[in-house]
Amino acid sequence: VKHFPGVRALGGVDFRVKPGEVHALVGENGAGKSTLMKVLSGSYQPDEGEIFVNGRRAASQPPRDSIESGIGIVFQELSLVPQPSVAENIYFNRQPVGRMGLVDYKKLNRDAAEMLRLFEIDEIEPGMPVRNLSIANQQVVEILKAMSESPKVIVLDEPTSSLTEVEVKKLFENVRKLKAQGIAFIYISHHLSEIFEIADTVTVLRDGQKV
Repeated sequence: VKHFPGVRALGGVDFRVKPGEVHALVGENGAGKSTLMKVLSGSYQPDEGEIFVNGRRAASQPPRDSIESGIGIVFQELSLVPQPSVAENIYFNRQPVGRMGLVDYKKLNRDAAEMLRLFEIDEIEPGMPVRNLSIANQQVVEILKAMSESPKVIVLDEPTSSLTEVEVKKLFENVRKLKAQGIAFIYISHHLSEIFEIADTVTVLRDGQKV
């Protein structure tokens, strides 16, 4: 449950997401999808209700607690920093350091290369500046950034809004690879054709309630 002055944004939304499942969350603008994601991410504190991951209550604030509880979120507006490298973005503020407290770039790039192998992508190198990547590949980096925290659940918020048809196909291939590893997804989209293609389960929100 989440209220704002004069508005009940979420009125007791309740649903379950299973391991290895793509669970679509759909509804018109104003249905409460974004508010729910901000509660999951720790940006908002719910007025009532709880979130559980693998049977354990997930701390929902600050956002770092949400991540440590096993929830990763890839928002529609990507949070990457253009100038630094792919590796630096994947491990932003968590770069490995050596004895002198300096960033260990060899280990950083090695760890990033290992993450990139998850998606079998050859055209992205750990040392590339993010600004040189296509939007689709920037999104891959954003997903890998979430994956580097070992999440149980990844939320994808309108992930195809800036992608071509070919790039959407590649995204779905990557989602299916992670599904096979037991990662659960909450997939938010207005494109019903995508929902029918990628989702195993659908929850519909209207006026802040599950319908």
